Amino acid sequence: MDTGKSIFTEKIFDGEVVAASGTALSRVFDLSQAGGQFSIQLELTGDGTAKVEWIGSNDGVDFIKPNNASDIVTAFTKTSGPGSDGKHIYGFNVSLVKSMKIKITETGGANSVTVTATIAIQ
Repeated sequence: MDTGKSIFTEKIFDGEVVAASGTALSRVFDLSQAGGQFSIQLELTGDGTAKVEWIGSNDGVDFIKPNNASDIVTAFTKTSGPGSDGKHIYGFNVSLVKSMKIKITETGGANSVTVTATIAIQ
């Protein structure tokens, strides 16, 4: 990635089933060349509820949620989003970290969710 106006996009989850109360993690993204703009396009099906967050690392080993990090979205369901169809794009802020992962958690506790997501990083 360069820090100019280039935008890097990648599908990070493709029909990923997250069990009730389970989690799924994306691959590691090296942010050393990122310009600081982030968004994620979500599509969710299934009867569960999802929370989407980013977790970061400066050592590339331990990924944790920084103390000032906000969740990208909470209580996302198959009827969320402007079209009530489980689809939406969320912009989000990332603290100064070297590496990042996206974490999806099913928070309803009773049903799974199926997630397709594409990240954009500038």
